[in-house]
Amino acid sequence: MSHSFYIHNVNNLAFQNTLDNLGISNLQLTEDSPKPENNIWPQGDAYLYIDQESVRPVETSYNGDTFQARIFANSSPEDYELAIKLISEIAKQYNATIEPEDNDALDVAGFLEQYDTHWIKEHATSMLQMLVASFQNEGGTYTLSGTVRSLQAGPRFFGQLLAEPNNAVREFHDRFRTLNYLENHAYIANGIGVKNESGDLEVTISVYGPDVDTVLSDGVDAINVRTEGPENYCVTLDQLAAALGEKAIWLSENILLAKALQGEEWNKLIEAIKPVAKTDVFEFGKPCEEKSSSENEGYKAIFSSDEWQSLMYSPIVIFAIVAAADGSIDKKEVLSFQQQLIKGLVVDNPMLQQLMTEIIPNLDSLIKDVLEGRVDPKVILEDVTLAVDSRLSSDEAMNYKLSLMQIGKAIAESSGGLLGLFGSKISKEETQALAALSVILKIAPLH
Repeated sequence: MSHSFYIHNVNNLAFQNTLDNLGISNLQLTEDSPKPENNIWPQGDAYLYIDQESVRPVETSYNGDTFQARIFANSSPEDYELAIKLISEIAKQYNATIEPEDNDALDVAGFLEQYDTHWIKEHATSMLQMLVASFQNEGGTYTLSGTVRSLQAGPRFFGQLLAEPNNAVREFHDRFRTLNYLENHAYIANGIGVKNESGDLEVTISVYGPDVDTVLSDGVDAINVRTEGPENYCVTLDQLAAALGEKAIWLSENILLAKALQGEEWNKLIEAIKPVAKTDVFEFGKPCEEKSSSENEGYKAIFSSDEWQSLMYSPIVIFAIVAAADGSIDKKEVLSFQQQLIKGLVVDNPMLQQLMTEIIPNLDSLIKDVLEGRVDPKVILEDVTLAVDSRLSSDEAMNYKLSLMQIGKAIAESSGGLLGLFGSKISKEETQALAALSVILKIAPLH
């Protein structure tokens, strides 16, 4: 149940001045909220929250006279405090009383005495108890909109939450907060779709590797757990969660935070998944949907088979040229590149994304061809440049070549670290390699 407070006779409420008087940094309106005009509080329903802290926004409703602040059920204590500070500040400005939905009108002093930290704690606790009771009695999954993302609470989520009931309220809000601001807490492993060589099976995979907190979704068919050797272990999200134990945190019914593992902990995880893992990711595959030939081929239909093969090599020859700038490419660099390519080193370019559906199943052989000298990187890039310049629009061709350059820059910036996650220094040799790439691709160097 939500809880509302009202103030009447609020005319021309100043937006920014009111926020400034709260003394709270990082206050924002949600993207779908109406925006203030002429520094007057937006009319209608607007949603205010503290960036990186709020779990659910405070709903404000204003018609030019009556102002309502509404606390949503299952908001965090910080959200309660925001609503109470806001309504108190407006009451002070207008020398007005506050009408709580469950009480008579109160002056500011009486209001703050009644709706104190004790009330906040009791109300927040009772809201979670009601949600848990509803789940235990009726089952199902409950969706709660947050400041940025929606939380889905079901068997996975409640199963972990209720394992330690004494900490359930704090843990609930901590998980909801992390879910809202995922980008600041972990690497988000987006799924990537790949097809087998015969083109009759497709699978969506995400990658989990050592040393990095990783967010995984059950929207994928399998999780590829990377190793430093040739082994390839693929499991379902639930199988990975079971193997991780306390290192697996369900932030939502469909979103898992897999904590970073290192050294012996990572080795123990590999041993734990071996009995259930599959080494062929296409054992998780589904039959491809029937599509027209034009839908099925996409960009591939534009190019000859030889040109498409060169395009498939293009991200890998970029790696070979930049990584070899310091004189050699060791096994660790190759493994890191493989992992990062699958994780999402490829930038948001539609043709590269289509290419990845064919690169990933053949990644090992493509890398071997390049590193063992079966193909010439310079010739490949010259062929690629000619192909995209002649067959794509000038904008599409430039975007593709810039995407290749961005991959090269990311590799160069990885000196001393795992491809862009640590370290950012580009050596003189790598700078020269990037300059050479820009010449071959016929574009200006990236800075």
